[in-house]
Order: sequence, then C-alpha cells, then structure tokens
Amino acid sequence: MPIDGLMLHCLRKELSALVGARVDRVTQPERDEIVLYLFFRKNVRLLLSANASRPRVQLTETPRENPAQAPNFSMLLRKHLVGSKLLGVDQPGLERTLIFRFECRTDLHDIVEKRLIVEIMGRCSNIILTDAEGKIYDSIKQVDFSASSKRQILPGLFYELPPSQGKQLLRKEMAFPWGQKETVESWVTSHIEGLSPLVSRELAYRSTGSCDVSFDQISEEQKTAFWAFWSEICHCAEDQICFPQTVTTDRLRDVYCLDIFQYGHSSQIQRFETLSKALDAFYLERDRTEHLRRTSADLQKLLTVLTGRLSRKISLQQGELEQCAQADVYRLYGDLILSNLFCFQGRETLVRLPDYTSDPVREIEIPLNPSLSPSRNAQLYYKKYKKAQTAKQVLAEQIRLAREELAYTESVRDALARANDGEDIEAIRRELAESGYLKKAAGKRPRKDPPIRWERYRSADGFLILSGRNNLQNDMLTLRVAEKWDLWFHVKNAPGSHTVLLTKGKTPSNLAMTQAAVIAATNSSVSEGKNVAVDYTEIRNVRKPAGTRPGMVVYETYRTAYVNPDRALCENLKF
Repeated sequence: MPIDGLMLHCLRKELSALVGARVDRVTQPERDEIVLYLFFRKNVRLLLSANASRPRVQLTETPRENPAQAPNFSMLLRKHLVGSKLLGVDQPGLERTLIFRFECRTDLHDIVEKRLIVEIMGRCSNIILTDAEGKIYDSIKQVDFSASSKRQILPGLFYELPPSQGKQLLRKEMAFPWGQKETVESWVTSHIEGLSPLVSRELAYRSTGSCDVSFDQISEEQKTAFWAFWSEICHCAEDQICFPQTVTTDRLRDVYCLDIFQYGHSSQIQRFETLSKALDAFYLERDRTEHLRRTSADLQKLLTVLTGRLSRKISLQQGELEQCAQADVYRLYGDLILSNLFCFQGRETLVRLPDYTSDPVREIEIPLNPSLSPSRNAQLYYKKYKKAQTAKQVLAEQIRLAREELAYTESVRDALARANDGEDIEAIRRELAESGYLKKAAGKRPRKDPPIRWERYRSADGFLILSGRNNLQNDMLTLRVAEKWDLWFHVKNAPGSHTVLLTKGKTPSNLAMTQAAVIAATNSSVSEGKNVAVDYTEIRNVRKPAGTRPGMVVYETYRTAYVNPDRALCENLKF
C-alpha cells in the first residue's frame, strides 16, 4: 500500500489544521521513525516514518515506547524544534514530499524558520531538518554518492527536491492515448503525477470491470464511467472530496482516500473520519499480523516439516504395500511346485507349469533357485508369502496412523492460520508440547490454565453458537460443554473448527442451522471455497475413540449442508 501524491495531498490538508500548534516533545521510538508531540487545543502525536516498508505521515493515537537512550537525530530535533510553532505544511505539486515549516527562537531569542522535510518514497524515504534557506542540519538517513547518484543528503549541504520524473500535472482535461494497446494502469502511473498503480487499476476497473485492460479495449460507452471516476480524482486533488477507508478481503489489503471497488463483492470497506485514523487502523492490524507471523514462524516451520515428512512416508509405504500385492502369487508358486514335483529333473532356473486355478488353464513361468531342491524352492515361496502377508497388515496400520497424524498436523496448521493473537498461538504451542511435538517449557506448570475463549456467535433469531479456536478447545466444546441434544457442525473431509449450536432442548430454526453451517465453513481450511459441504449431527452421535489425537472425533449418523463461507456475516454475528 504505497502512499501516493494524491493521498499525501489529502493528508497535507488534514495536517494543515494543526497550524499554530507548539512542539512539546520529540521522541524516536524506532531507528527510522519520529514522533512529534504537539499541543493544539489538546495533545496530539504526529508520526513521521521513513521506514522502507511503511513510510507515512499521520496523526496517531497509538502510544509508542520512548527509548531509554535518545538517538542523535531526535536529540537534534529536540534542540531545534521543542517550543517551536508550526507555521504551515507544504507539498510541491503532488510529489510525495511534505515540508513542515516551524517558527523557532535562537539562543539570542531571534525568530527564525526551520523546516522538517518528509519524503515518502519507499526505501528512499527520509526525514530531513533544514533551515529556511534549505541548508541541511541532519537527516534520519544520510545519503552520499555511494547510495545515490542523483543527490546527496548530508549535513552542511543544501537540500534539493527529488529529481522530477517529467510527469504531467493532474488536470480534468487530459489527452489519454485512446486506441493504443498500453494498459491504463501502466500509462496513468508512468505519465500522471501523484497517482499510484492502485488508483490507476481502479480507473480501469470502474470503466470495464477489469483492472488489466488497455485503452483500445475501452468502448465509447465505457468512457463515460472512465471520465466519471477521473472527475472524482480531480475533485479529491482540489480538496473537494475525500473518503478515508480501509479495504479488506481475506486480509487487510489497502487504505486510500477514495472508494476502492476493484477487489469485488468479497471485500469489505470500512470508512473513517480522517485519513490518520484509517492509517492507524491499517498499520495497527498490519503490525499485529506481522507480529503473529514472527511469533508463530517456528511453529509454521515445524508443521511444514512434519506435513512433508508424513506425506513422503505415506507415499513410500503405499508403494511397499503395492509390492505386497504379490503375496498370493508367491503362494500359488509354492502350491504349483509341490503339486508337480515329478516334473522336475534337477537344478532348473526356470520351470513352466500349468495353472489349473485359472480358466482356461494356462502355463506360467516360475523362477527357481538352482542350488535348492524343488521342495525347498516351494518353502521359500511360502516364506515370502507369509512375510508379504505380515507386511500388508503392518503397512496398512502404519499408513492409517500416518494419515491420522497428517490430518492432525493439517488441523493444527489450519488453527494457526486463523490465530487472532498471541494467546491463540501460545495455546497451540501448549497443545503441540502436550502431544510430544515440542519440548515442554522448563519450570512449574501454572496453577490454573488460561480461560477458554470460544468464538461466540448469536444467530439472527437468538441461538448461541460456539466455535473452537484450536484442537484442545474443539475437544472441550464437543465432549464436555455441549449437551447431547445440541447440534454439531464440521466442514466435510477438511480441517476446521468444531462448531456447536446450543439448542437448550429447543428445535433450532433453519436460519440458525444455516448460519451455524456458514460459521463452520468460514472457520475452516476451505473458507475461500464456494458451495462448501458441512456435516451436522446431534452431539450424541459424535464420539472420540480412545487414544486419538486432540480434535479427532468420529460420527456416523449425519446430514450434509452446502453453504458459502461468509466472513462478513460471521463478524456481524460475533459478540
């Protein structure tokens, strides 16, 4: 999600409302982030980030930890900016650069202007402090010719704007290359200032319903929709409209200042009062997801290794089992040799004997060991037969156990993929430790297990629906919490949560049963599918065989419903 010039323009307008605010404090919570604490009728935090993966400028309500030892750049900002007054926020055209102008006082109480320049350009993002003439005091990232051949950003030099890309200014009346084969996304992004690929794709989508279209594919009728959205973009640049929002599909995908419809009906749009609040929500969720990914990386690796190992093991054992299908042939060889001992003349390596068990009778070739007598050859084939029979039984049992273990690891992977916070990950870690896949943490076991947090839903007509967040919760919900007349739901032949519709002895409505099936399908590994099969039955028909792994149950009497997973519906029913 890059912040383009148009979005930065909307942010500039929002931040311009702070003109007159005074700087109370400066912190540098991260190596490439600065937080200015401003007072303007109330205390506000202004976040300036030059992080390569999430550069931005915004007001934030999320507190950030102040390091015990302040970095040099934050000390420099404190020296020059604490006590100063914000005079204005400027943006050159629709470039991804904001210039904060401050009124400061020198040690001799002279009034001077100083500037804090924030460049939002991916890995080249920077925060630079200069005087009114542009002389650089310092920057959060110093740049010399070894890092860039375009310009240097070093103390004592004069600041220069990033090199112009020669793009056209955004205007209502534009000459688009109608009839050419170049795509709308590539042409708009490369020729018009301030527009990112996101809004360029949206322009194509609003016109034709597809993001990947060229100008020669846009009909005369579709040009009407093209110009309508182009007018919205221009109005946004003229400070007339702004619709701060986040767009969510299976994950938090984008944040922008205009409506984004290109992700289809499956996406959810959440609107906010300001762009800063939208950015706060977006990055808070993104940072949470990234934190979960880091904390669960070892579990992901373990489960990936286990899944691959078990899949290879099952494949090899199935190959061996196919070889054991020769067992009956070995017995036939032994029987034919013993019933035709009179035909042997001694030390043959191959013998052809009639097989009277086949219809019609046919001759088959039987390899022999010439160093053994015919009867010993027959005994050798009987021995191979018994060995193959035993191997078939052992291999069948090992394959069954391996498949059960593979199903269990897949269910844990599914639960890990749906973990919402650190507590969910720790619960899965404890489950794997109790199952013997991880070493148990040293030290005493806590006196009390953490409280179980079911996923709780209320159907539209008032029935309570519970869903487990991991295999241990699934067992607890199905085997201990639910009553025998409650209804149990689970996606068919795939990992997923146990979902229970609590009936309290009442007959559940079709609506409640349908919504419970949708919840079960959504909280499963096939949540992105369509027309998903969900089995349901009364709890009395569900049992757990002795010795099976957590979350593994069997059921025989059941019905199957076919529903479409609906994450939005589940969020609405959750409480």
